[in-house]
Amino acid sequence: MGAALLVCSVQVAGAQEPRPEPPPARDIPERYSRQVAPAPSTYWRSPDLRDYTRALKPTEAPLIDPNKRYGLPELIDLAQRVNPETRVAWEAARRSALAVGLVESEYFPALAISALGGYQSVGVPIPRSLVSDGFFRFDLAQAVPTLNLRWLLIDFGRRGSARDAAKERLLAANLGFNRKHQQIAFAVQRAFYGLTSVRARIAVAQSSLDAARTVQEAAERRLQNGLATRPEVAQARQQAAQAFFEMEEVVDKERDAQVTLAESVGIPPTTPIQLTDFSALPPAAELQDTVEKTIDRSLEKRPDLIARVAALRASEADVSRARAAYWPTLSLVGNVGSILGSARLIADGKSTGWFSAAQPSYGIGLALEWEVFDGGARRRRVELAESARRSAQDEITATRDRAISEVWKAYTDVKLAFRRLDVAAALLDASQQSYEDSLKSYGVGLGTLTDLLVARRELSRARFVELDTKVQLLESSAALAFTTGEISDARITPDR
Repeated sequence: MGAALLVCSVQVAGAQEPRPEPPPARDIPERYSRQVAPAPSTYWRSPDLRDYTRALKPTEAPLIDPNKRYGLPELIDLAQRVNPETRVAWEAARRSALAVGLVESEYFPALAISALGGYQSVGVPIPRSLVSDGFFRFDLAQAVPTLNLRWLLIDFGRRGSARDAAKERLLAANLGFNRKHQQIAFAVQRAFYGLTSVRARIAVAQSSLDAARTVQEAAERRLQNGLATRPEVAQARQQAAQAFFEMEEVVDKERDAQVTLAESVGIPPTTPIQLTDFSALPPAAELQDTVEKTIDRSLEKRPDLIARVAALRASEADVSRARAAYWPTLSLVGNVGSILGSARLIADGKSTGWFSAAQPSYGIGLALEWEVFDGGARRRRVELAESARRSAQDEITATRDRAISEVWKAYTDVKLAFRRLDVAAALLDASQQSYEDSLKSYGVGLGTLTDLLVARRELSRARFVELDTKVQLLESSAALAFTTGEISDARITPDR
């Protein structure tokens, strides 16, 4: 009892202790501290942010016709036009093209105009035998405009290597842009198959529900005729309720599939869109080549693989540029200008008055620059460039091996799906026949309700198996086309 009182007293004392407050922020000036939250435990009071939130609202209406049924090619074309990811990749390619132009500009001479103007008064010492004050003053008011020229003539491959690297990165960016289109097309394909298959599953679930209700009605008729028991009717009703619940589960998945499709296209999920039925989709094409030929074709066509090779060549050019820094540079330099102004001399209180001091100036020559010692900076740059080149080489190997695995898996999935398709069709025919025979036998009193319920469940399962097999075949065929880089662009030159 005493121990319990001690524990309670400790808890009460702890509860009465005030919550420690953080020390006031005194490490920044007050005019800055007023711009943040007053304490870590307090929300920051935001100002009017309507100018910011306005930028988050869509300014263009989705290009969707609510009265039109869209097929897969039309959805891919729409996604390539409105999905912001294509514009991001396009701008990346444009920046790479501008980078090539930036490097090529280094081959041209640089001309710069400079001008200096002002007033200056200088005291010049002179023997007193000439001037009693011991100095005379020279006043000058002038402006000196100059045109300067610098033209790099020889750099031992610096600019050439930089241009080669920029061109390879441009190639990689363009290939990445094409691959982004393929990724979007593949995402739309998967989402399209996902949504249409869910709607097909709803139809299958509705058929299963209709069959379960038919069995329930048959059991209730037999009960009225005194040929069935109440437990049998209850079992049939339970099967119908189970079928209805399974249909509602499938209906709930339709919403998620709609959101996935909208994200892949690049439109808000609230946009209504109608699609063609799953039954109207064309069957997948049979495989014509062996898996070895398919893998070879993917190595020749996949943009991301070729982009890795371009990245390797760009890193090799970077190595050449880093090594070229050990050599000197030779530039042509020159300038032409004029001294525009007036001057005067003052000695012993007498002035010559202002007189013109305008004279042209010009010059031209060669400038040789050779960095002799830099503390090892050039060597470190070469080592960094060579490390990047080795990494690019290893990335090629890793990407190639991953691509081969992806193609092999997709190819075998397609082969397996084609074999399962025939088996699933045979299973469905047998299950349909078994259900119809069981229903007739039960109707005339020759079959049991247990056999009929089993036949109905097997029919429902066979329908879902056939549908899932068709979906797997379509998705596997789309994955094989994507992994081999053969998804054709719906728009060769998209409008931007």
